[in-house]
Amino acid sequence: MKRKTFFNPHLKGEFTSMNRILKSTLAILALAGILAQIQTLQAGIATPSAVFTITLAAGNNFIATPFARSEEGVGTITAQAGSTLTVSPISGPLSYTANAYGTAADEPYVLEILDGAWIGYSAAILSNTANTITLPAGAPSDLTGAKYVIRQDWTVESLLGAAASSSLTATDIDAGDDLSSADQIRLMDDNGTLGPVYFRALWGGAYGWFNENGDNVSKARLPFGKGVFVKSIGSKSLTLSGIVRASRTRMDIVGGKKINLLANPVPFAVKLSDSGMDITPGTTVGNADNLRIWNGTGWTSYWRNATGRWTVGSNTDASSVTIPAGSGFLIKRNSNRGDLKGVDALKFAAAAVAP
Repeated sequence: MKRKTFFNPHLKGEFTSMNRILKSTLAILALAGILAQIQTLQAGIATPSAVFTITLAAGNNFIATPFARSEEGVGTITAQAGSTLTVSPISGPLSYTANAYGTAADEPYVLEILDGAWIGYSAAILSNTANTITLPAGAPSDLTGAKYVIRQDWTVESLLGAAASSSLTATDIDAGDDLSSADQIRLMDDNGTLGPVYFRALWGGAYGWFNENGDNVSKARLPFGKGVFVKSIGSKSLTLSGIVRASRTRMDIVGGKKINLLANPVPFAVKLSDSGMDITPGTTVGNADNLRIWNGTGWTSYWRNATGRWTVGSNTDASSVTIPAGSGFLIKRNSNRGDLKGVDALKFAAAAVAP
């Protein structure tokens, strides 16, 4: 089948009190009516499993999944050489199949740290042996002794649904339509610019997920912790499901006034004052780092003043403003400030989820 190009010039861009944490999380989920069931691992880590519905408005939407995918293994890191970790599994497979979690796997896998100084750190798994896991260059050098979990990360298909049945609107390529007739999905890349368009289409008699070049992107990674831009043809509902994490989330930030589209990683609204995000304060919105929340037609900017209080406008208290459940939000650093990555990464630590 001949490949089509669908370019549109207008589309420019510390685990120390886990039981307490989980009880608090479960109480909030029950009150919110989204708790579905409890799954317990051999390691004694209870992980609430739930469903959540996002309402998409016609036009621009900035969404996020509040869930991770299920754990496939838990263990302890016993040694480290560069980005290669020697591990001792304690739940799931007790000896790993070589490269079952690496880049050659059918789905992208990530390793997440569950305790210690690096709690909430996660990274894609490049390769593995029976008792080692290799992460990308730049991984923290002091992970020995930490507990970890292995899980699949989200893909277009696993998050948004199989192309044949997803609730997102598809275009009919067979009938001569193009991507402008479909809901469009985009991520912000690591350089702070919008990435390629993904969309659902009927093509060659079958539905699939494609990019502008006609490539199949059903397995393209949609990393947990990142927001997703959805330009919707009309209003509709999108139902998400997964595992509620019980630790904070670390989010790498690109500096120099570039845009970072991030996710509220919990299934409930979080007050700015409870988020734990200590973006750099200032004396005005112009010289402070900004957090921006979509209001349906545009972005409202929030910033921290010299005392650290969340503020909107010139000096209005915004401490009680919430980042809605299921939403993405922006972080934009002041122009003279660099990246926040690794040990300096932004930490989202909603009070009900992290210690």
